[in-house]
Order: sequence, then structure tokens, then C-alpha cells
Amino acid sequence: MSPNFKTKRGRLGEVIALRELQDLGHIILFTNYRNRFAEIDIISFFDGGLHFFEVKTWSEQDSYHPFFSLNETKQRKMRKSYLYLTQMIPAFSHLTVSFDLIHITEKTEVIFYYSLF
Repeated sequence: MSPNFKTKRGRLGEVIALRELQDLGHIILFTNYRNRFAEIDIISFFDGGLHFFEVKTWSEQDSYHPFFSLNETKQRKMRKSYLYLTQMIPAFSHLTVSFDLIHITEKTEVIFYYSLF
């Protein structure tokens, strides 16, 4: 599979995820938020808290579940990104945070995994 195809598939998955989140009532704060620690696919505000989403568009042919992409290194980077964001925007520091995963299947089904760590 070419890198270009994977990039397009990933972007399509992020668009699908954004629509689903908005339909559920999330207020999208950032997409592809980058800082010196990591890139967070989507950061939203919902139900009084911040949600940091990793979006994975995964084929059923891939060898493992997207949950395993949130390894210890990725988790550490996401936590550092949250701390960095709260330093840049102190008003966010009082909000609860949830580190979440959105899995987009090749049939464009959307599966949410909330509060993973």
C-alpha cells in the first residue's frame, strides 16, 4: 500500500470522525494540533471536559487492533501535549481530560474508545 493511499485514507477517517463528534455535540477546538511533543488528531470540548482523540483508519487486513497504536510512548506524548496546552491556555487547566481513540473501519463504521489512560 502506497504512503499516499495511507495518507488519503487517514485524512478521510479524520473527516468522518469530525462529523461524528459534531453530531454527538462535541465542540471541535483543534484538528491536527501540533506542539513540540506530538500531534493530536482532534481535541474537542464535550460534557465539561477536554477530549484528546487519536484517529485510526484501520483495514480489517491490518495485523493488529488500532488500540495497540496507543503504546506507552504515544500516551506519554499525549499527556505532555495536554500539559503544554493547559500552559498555553490556562482556562483549560480546570477541565477534566480524556484520552480517546476513534477507530474508523474500512466500511466507515465509527467505533469510540473513551478514557483509555
